Amino acid sequence: MMLQARVNFGSVIFREVIILAMWSIWTHCNSIIFDGGSLAFAWWRKSFFEGMMAITLRVNLQLKDKIVVWLSSLL
Repeated sequence: MMLQARVNFGSVIFREVIILAMWSIWTHCNSIIFDGGSLAFAWWRKSFFEGMMAITLRVNLQLKDKIVVWLSSLL
């Protein structure tokens, strides 16, 4: 399933997207458990979006534009 998802995604940043999504879930779970936070998809989406914007700082301009367009389609 992961191999097919990578093919369907069609970008070289598939691994970074998956890792960042899982990391955002992990940190959100920790905030719920240890800091008394509440379950909120908006918090996870904000964390994921900020992480993806940080990734754009280290990619070439062509890929950066594609990432920004993809992220804007998620909002």
